[in-house]
Amino acid sequence: MQPLTSSKPKDWSEEQNGVWKCLEDHWDHLINGRVEEFLEYIHPDFIGFGHESPINIDRPWLQKWVGFWSKSTKILICELRPMDIKIHGDIAIVQYFIFTIEKNAEGAKRMIRRYTMTWKKQGRRFVVIGSHNNLMDETIRK
Repeated sequence: MQPLTSSKPKDWSEEQNGVWKCLEDHWDHLINGRVEEFLEYIHPDFIGFGHESPINIDRPWLQKWVGFWSKSTKILICELRPMDIKIHGDIAIVQYFIFTIEKNAEGAKRMIRRYTMTWKKQGRRFVVIGSHNNLMDETIRK
């Protein structure tokens, strides 16, 4: 499998790289349909907003949605592009883009999403406690 990130800041600290590794693992599980492993990176009290829902989302919603999505959609290629990671004690704020080509029953389409995620150190790794993402305009342009 190709790496999910082809370029990231070279001056990141060990802790910033550790947070990014958790994010890459999180996406790798999602892309490859490993829903339970994906959910291990979601804090039980997670809350957020996503482009796919008009209402706020939580861990049970993610379990339902990701379970369906992973069975109906295949990621043909993915690129994670970090923008910034700010660490405040055991909290990390991560901003990044994800570019994908996804295939489902409707065909293949290019998707560009922008994320701000809040990760919390839990044991040896970080888990997501908050997230907000949206589709970029280029995704919906015809």
